Amino acid sequence: MATTAAHQSRIYLHQNTTNSTTTTMPRQRQRTSNKQMDRTDLEKAFNHRVKTQCSHKEAAEKFGVKKTTLVDAFNRSKKESNGVTYVPVPGKVNMVFTPEQEGLIVKYTIQAAQMFYGLPRIEVRRMVYNYAHACKSKSIPEAWERNRMATTDWYYSFMERHPDLVLKAPEGMSIARIVAFNKVNVETFFKAYTLALEKYKFTPDRIFNLDESSLSTVMKPCKVVCARGKPVATQVTRERGETMTFVGIISAAGQAVPPVFIIPRARWNPTFMRNTSFGSKGILHPSGWMNGDCFVQTLQHLHERSCSSDENKILLIMDNAECHMNINVVEFAIRHGIVIVTLPPHTTDKLQPLDVSVFGPFKTFLRALLNDHALMHPNEHITVHQLPEFACDAWTKAANPVNILSGYRATGIWPVNRLIFPDEAFVGAQVTERPAPPEDFVVEVGPPSSDGANSSDGEDQPPASQVIDLPDLSPTLEDDPDDPTGTAWPDPGTAAPGPSTATPGPSTATPGPSTATPGPNTATPGPSTATPGPSTATPGSNTATPGPSTATPGPSTATPGPSTATPGPSTATPGSSTTTPGSSTRSTPPSITPEAVRPFPKAANQRPYGKGKKRLRACILTENEEAIVDLRVKAAKKQKLEEKKKAVAGKKSGVPRKKKPAPVPESSEEDDVRVLLDDSSEYSDDSEFTESSYPFLDKEPEAGDFVLVRLALEEGRGVGTSVCYVAHVLDTLEGSRLNLSFLRMKSAILRNTFTFPNIPDESEVEAGHCLGVVKVSKGATKRQADLIKVFPPLVPFNMHY
Repeated sequence: MATTAAHQSRIYLHQNTTNSTTTTMPRQRQRTSNKQMDRTDLEKAFNHRVKTQCSHKEAAEKFGVKKTTLVDAFNRSKKESNGVTYVPVPGKVNMVFTPEQEGLIVKYTIQAAQMFYGLPRIEVRRMVYNYAHACKSKSIPEAWERNRMATTDWYYSFMERHPDLVLKAPEGMSIARIVAFNKVNVETFFKAYTLALEKYKFTPDRIFNLDESSLSTVMKPCKVVCARGKPVATQVTRERGETMTFVGIISAAGQAVPPVFIIPRARWNPTFMRNTSFGSKGILHPSGWMNGDCFVQTLQHLHERSCSSDENKILLIMDNAECHMNINVVEFAIRHGIVIVTLPPHTTDKLQPLDVSVFGPFKTFLRALLNDHALMHPNEHITVHQLPEFACDAWTKAANPVNILSGYRATGIWPVNRLIFPDEAFVGAQVTERPAPPEDFVVEVGPPSSDGANSSDGEDQPPASQVIDLPDLSPTLEDDPDDPTGTAWPDPGTAAPGPSTATPGPSTATPGPSTATPGPNTATPGPSTATPGPSTATPGSNTATPGPSTATPGPSTATPGPSTATPGPSTATPGSSTTTPGSSTRSTPPSITPEAVRPFPKAANQRPYGKGKKRLRACILTENEEAIVDLRVKAAKKQKLEEKKKAVAGKKSGVPRKKKPAPVPESSEEDDVRVLLDDSSEYSDDSEFTESSYPFLDKEPEAGDFVLVRLALEEGRGVGTSVCYVAHVLDTLEGSRLNLSFLRMKSAILRNTFTFPNIPDESEVEAGHCLGVVKVSKGATKRQADLIKVFPPLVPFNMHY
C-alpha cells in the first residue's frame, strides 16, 4: 500500500508540474519558494537600526526581512556611502537595452503593424540586433553575434515584459484600400457631404446609405464541436451554390428599408418572394449581378418607400461602383429629388455605415439560419427560391436601430464629426504619400550669373520671402567613437543648416591693422544666399583671417544696414552683428531610434502603366456637371459599341463581308488539324447552283488564274465519261492553248479545298476544255499557304480526287 501511495503521489506531482508548465510561458523560471521581500521594508529596517542603534537581528525581525540581507545593506552603504545612508540594490547591469530603448522598439513594431507591414518574429530579432549595434550597447551576447540576430530567449522575455505586444496571423489587405484611405480623400468626402447638408437642411430620417452584398445558397458553415486531434472538422454542404445580389438600405434615424434582391432568373416565379418582409422587391437578371438598369429599379424602390420629390429631397450616400455610375441613374435621381453623394473609391470599409456595423451581423445571422435549416432537413439543399426568405429574417435581426445608429456614428456621418478618424488611422497611407511642396516659397532654378555671384541690383530679384536655397539636409551616420548614438553632430559653434537669424547691425568699417580683401563673400542688399567663402571668423580677435569656411548655405535673410565696405585695412567693431542660434543647432544629440536602423517602408515613385479606369472622387454626383457630362459621353460610347456589335452579329447571320487577305503567320501542326477553311462562305446553300448556273468569273483565262477544266476519261477507268479538275494557269500559248498545273483535292471531306502535288502535274490543254475561271482564296498561315479554297463549292461538278 505504501508503494502504491508513493506511486500515486509521484503521478500527482508530475501532473501538477505538467499543468503548470503548459499554463506558463516557455523559458520562464519556476519559483520553488515564496520567499519575497519588499525593498521598502528593507529600507525601513536600515533606518530603524541607524536611529535606535539596535542590533541587526532585532531590526530584521521587526520589519520581516532577513538578517543577512540587512547586513549586506550596511556593508553596501559603508562601501558606497557614509555608512548611515541607505543605498538601494543596483539594477541589472547586463541588459542589452535601457527601458527607454525598449520603449522605442515597442513603438516601432506597433507603428509598423499599423502601416500594414508588420514584422515577423525573425525580422524583429534581426532588427533588434542591428539596433543594439547602432546604440553601441556594451552587453551584446555572443550568441547574438554568432547568429547575427537576437536569441529566442531574449525575444520571449521581451514579449513577456511588454504584454501590449502579441504575435498574430495577419489578414490580407488590398493595397488599393490602404492607399485610398487618407486624409485628402476623407476631407473631400466630408466637404461634399456637409455642403449637401447645409444646402438642403436634411434631417436624419432623410439621409440614406445603400450598398450591395453577395448572397449564396452555400455559405461558410458555423463552428461545430468535435473530438480533439482531428485537424479539420467537416460538414455536409453543396460543392457549388447559386449567388444573388442583396441590396440593403438604411437611414440615419435607425430605420431599415425593405431589401431588394437581384435574382438570377429570366422568368418570374411567385415563390421567389415567399415569406419575405413586407415591401421587399425582387428584380430578375440572368447573372444575378447588379447593373445600370437594375440599379434604376432599385432607386425606384427607394423613391417609393421614402416619398422623395423636388420639395422633399433625400440624401443617398453610396459608393461609385461601375453599376452606379450610369447616366440613367443620375437623371432618375434628379427627376425624383434624390441627392447622391459618392464615397471615395476603396474606402467603404471605413466610411460606409452598412459595411461598418450592419453587413457583418447580417451575414452571421444568415449563416446561422442556413446551418439550422441544414440540421433540421438533412440531404435537402437550399435553392434561390428559399434564400430571400432566410435573408429577410437575418436582415430583420441585424438591421436594428442599435447597429444602424452605431454605423452612422462610427463613420462620422451622423452626428457629423469630421475628426472621427485619428491620425493613427491614416498610418497605412504613409507608405505611398509624398509631401506637398510649400505654397509660400518658390524655388529659383535659373542659371547662375556670369560672374558667379548674385546680382547687386535688387530690382530684378523676387521678394525675399519667395526665394529659398535648398541645402542638403540628408542625415549622415558616421562611426564616431565619442558619439554614443553613432551620429556625427556639428559643433554648437559651427553654423548648421537651418533658419538662421543673422542680421547685420549698424556697424562701420574703420581703418585698422587688418586688411579686408574683396572675395566671393560680397555683401549684397536684398535676399542674399550665404556662399562658402575662404574666410573664417576667429572668436575674440574680431579679425578676418583666411581659411576654410564652415558656413553652410541655408535659408537666411540678410537685411542691409547702414554699413560701408571700404577696400583696404579695416577693423571690425565688436558687436556689429549678432548671431542667434537657430533651430538647427542642438546642444545634445538625440537618441537613435529603430527607424534609423530599419526605416519604415516607403513606396518608390512609379510611372503609371496606361490610363486605366478613371475613378470619380467623392462629390455630389447629381450636381457635378463635369461628372454628368462624362457619364453621357460614356453612355454614348457604350451605345455605339453595342450597335456595332449588333451590326456585326447581323452580318454574320446573313451574308458576311469578304475579308481582306491577312499576312501569313507561322502555325503549328495543330493548326493543320483545324484546317484553314471551313465550308462557311457567302454561298451557304450548296444546292443553289447547277453546272449551267455556276457563277464563274466573267473573264478570259490569264496567267495566274485558277480554272475549272473538264477532261474525258479513258475507256475502262471509271463509270463517268468525264471528270473535272482545278488547275493553275501558268501561261497562255498560241493556238488557244493553256499551260496548266493541275491541283489535287485535299480530302473527300473538304471537297472545295485543293493543294499542289509534291510532283508538279503540268500539261498543255485546249482552251475549249476550260469551263471558266473560278474564285479562290489561299490559306491564312504559312503552313497552309499552299492550300487553295474554291468558292462557291464545286458541288454540281464531278470532281476528281
